[in-house]
Amino acid sequence: MATNRKGGVSPLARIQSRYEGTRKKCPECGFVDEAGNWESRTNGGKIVYRHTCPSCDAEREHTFSILG
Repeated sequence: MATNRKGGVSPLARIQSRYEGTRKKCPECGFVDEAGNWESRTNGGKIVYRHTCPSCDAEREHTFSILG
């Protein structure tokens, strides 16, 4: 997990940890994806977390702006 200059955990690492620990129950079909995880990507200005249900292909996405 990434740390910041002050020795603590960075805000992005805390968000990533939250999504990794989030139960991945699909709101569309109810399938619980125990083996899956949230995917993340960034373009430097925002970070996007996405989970795709392996049962029905429904997608959930959360986007956060990165303030510099």
